[in-house]
Amino acid sequence: MSAPSSTERAQRLYEKNIELEKNRRRSAQARVPSDPNVWQQMRENYEAIILEDHAFSEQHNIEYALWQLHYKRIEELRAHYSAAVSSAGSNTSQGVKVPPRPDRLTKIRLQFKTFLSEATGFYHDLILKIRAKYGLPFGYFSDDSESQIVMDKDGKKSTDIKKGLVSCHRCLIYLGDLARYKGLYGDGDSKSREYAAASSYYLQAASILTSSGNPHHQLAILASYTGDELGAVYRYFRSLAVDNPFSTARDNLIVAFEKNRHNYSQLPGDVKAPLVKEPAVRLSGKDRGKAEAKLASKEINMESNAAREKVSGVQDAFKSFCIRFVRLNGILFTRTSLETFADVLSLVSHDLCELLSSGPEEELNFGTHAAENALLLVRMVSILVFTVYNLKRESDGQTYAEIVQRTALLQNAFVAVFELMRHVVERCSQLRDVSSSYTLPAILVFLEWLACCPDVAVAGSDVDEKQPAFSI
Repeated sequence: MSAPSSTERAQRLYEKNIELEKNRRRSAQARVPSDPNVWQQMRENYEAIILEDHAFSEQHNIEYALWQLHYKRIEELRAHYSAAVSSAGSNTSQGVKVPPRPDRLTKIRLQFKTFLSEATGFYHDLILKIRAKYGLPFGYFSDDSESQIVMDKDGKKSTDIKKGLVSCHRCLIYLGDLARYKGLYGDGDSKSREYAAASSYYLQAASILTSSGNPHHQLAILASYTGDELGAVYRYFRSLAVDNPFSTARDNLIVAFEKNRHNYSQLPGDVKAPLVKEPAVRLSGKDRGKAEAKLASKEINMESNAAREKVSGVQDAFKSFCIRFVRLNGILFTRTSLETFADVLSLVSHDLCELLSSGPEEELNFGTHAAENALLLVRMVSILVFTVYNLKRESDGQTYAEIVQRTALLQNAFVAVFELMRHVVERCSQLRDVSSSYTLPAILVFLEWLACCPDVAVAGSDVDEKQPAFSI
């Protein structure tokens, strides 16, 4: 009798897991503790299927089933922790005197972190096994792994390496999610470290499978944790602007735009004041001597206060710019509040000019260093480009009114992108050393887009910059 094929072995393991899952559900319904070894056995079976038969694994979505096995446990632990926190808060609010039990919360949190760490180790090991199975050498992951896939004599991509990359891509996203959950329940520096680790995993996943929108969607979630609205929208757009957009990215983007609309409504209306106000001092001849003495004695304090005011003013202006810029694109994406577009664009344009500053030297008002400033402007122009792209896409069955609205929205989008980029280009031209300007990457992206889309360049040349944005 011949040995069972890989598909037959995978089928047996799959059927075994179905039976184990049924037993777990029966135990849960009967409120009987299930065998703790069952979960471990199911995980081992899923792992064996993935490494045994790729076609069977893909057909039955085994990699996702394996993650769901972990995710259900994560949800259980999160529920236990939330219940413990709620119970403690409820007793306190009702004035019930109960012995404090910080040990319970600490125990649940430790149990949660231990599980997440163990799961992280499991997925790291799984990646190593996948690498070994499909012949992926160490250091293979890079910014263009897809283009580096080994070619055979016929010029076709190596099927095995492609399979391995896809599986590693998914594992890296799961690793990012595990690190993100660690960060959610971490404190201080540990939270920042875990979020940084999650970001690293997601970026690796994006680099080895550029056609997937999933890692960008997860990066958008990370950005939302820190209140980075512009970064979140950029990542949501990236999640949509790929061959395989993430399924819920559009819905989550609309939610993000709605939150931004609320934040926008909380901003002060008057933004015409400069970033830093110079103190006005009026002195009479009689008091000038005393005043000069006081000013001399307080010179250091005044300089320190002025520096703090400048930093605070720049930070506030940058925050306002990000909120207003996201609102501008939210209007065009959701096609709501269109009558406010011209006013919002005016505010965004003013904020951008203030942050770009003036004079022969650049000021780092978009971040702490030049690279961060350059990245922010690249993201800005990328969002503007995608907004135009999204509006240019035609859908079947449009009514005449929808066609007219789409034309007007495109006009608004063109006005926005050309007006804002005009400020960036003009600022670059004013600098003493143009070659080292952090505005150059954004300008290059903008020019490459125009070169690839001559119809956009023609449309842009027809925009009368002296006229306000056309609104509906």
